[in-house]
Amino acid sequence: MSTPSPAPARVDLPVPADAAAIAQVHVTGWREAYEYLLPERFWDAEALAGRVRMWELITRWHPDRIAERLRVARDAEGGVIGFALTGPAEEDPRELHALYVLSPWYGTGTGAALLTELLGDLPASLWVAQENPRARRFYTKMGFVEDGLRKVDPSLEDLAEIRMVRGHRTPPP
Repeated sequence: MSTPSPAPARVDLPVPADAAAIAQVHVTGWREAYEYLLPERFWDAEALAGRVRMWELITRWHPDRIAERLRVARDAEGGVIGFALTGPAEEDPRELHALYVLSPWYGTGTGAALLTELLGDLPASLWVAQENPRARRFYTKMGFVEDGLRKVDPSLEDLAEIRMVRGHRTPPP
């Protein structure tokens, strides 16, 4: 992985050969974002193996579906240093399911480039860990606001998450 430059990384479509690299970013991103909230089993070798299998399936989707829902960010050598995944949600036409950028690339505009590439300025929603102030500040900067909904995810050690929305709801007072 190269040293981050002042400009955002290059954003493009993933290919099946990127699956292991995306999985590594995913697991590393979880560790970097949630190390103080979740136990190590969420980013250990077994977690990585599961993510590799998951991303092997996802990167083999039909090309139209990938183009609609998934982007990767690459460093100057073409290595994957971030990704974003969107999809439909119960109440919303589009939801950001995941956005992770490796910590050396924080503050370079890479996360914003991934989000903009997939969503533009369209209305969208996302769920973010309540105790992740860095992510919440980033999403606020990108135009998202908390809408008052909160959930606790038992599959994530009862991690509390809040919903943030952009462009289609007025948050409650």
